[in-house]
Amino acid sequence: MTAYDAGSPVQPNTDAVCRMRCSDADWAIAVDLYVGGQPACEMEEPRIFAQRRMTARRGQQEAGLGGWFGAFVEGQLLCRLGLFTDGSGFGRFQDVQTLLSARRRVLASTLVHHAGRAGARDLGIRDLVMVADPDHSATRIYRSLGFTEAAFQIQLARPRS
Repeated sequence: MTAYDAGSPVQPNTDAVCRMRCSDADWAIAVDLYVGGQPACEMEEPRIFAQRRMTARRGQQEAGLGGWFGAFVEGQLLCRLGLFTDGSGFGRFQDVQTLLSARRRVLASTLVHHAGRAGARDLGIRDLVMVADPDHSATRIYRSLGFTEAAFQIQLARPRS
């Protein structure tokens, strides 16, 4: 899905503070959200995996490749996403996630809008790209912000034996 501008939600969440993650505390909270938002998995140490992942993401942001954003309500990170560019004017959203207990509060829509605007202003992004399953409820959210289908991607997976 693509858009030239991430439109504003009809009723944005006005309680949320949407901003790029900057402090050590922000990144520690992001680890908690990542671990708490994952389905049961086969990893022995999901927290160590999440900490390594957030360290790599922080490095991407510090290298100026994009940013990891969060929607915070009363200091708690409830929704997060990344927006990255290759410098050509395209920006791709990454890993949009809302805490299960915080869904249906327009946090994702509000954060996509905020990050899209920040990407245009700070990263020179002119075209936004969002990869989403056409049958997933999130696609409805992205359409409401002005995203339209531009291409289709097919993935296959073979189960482990």
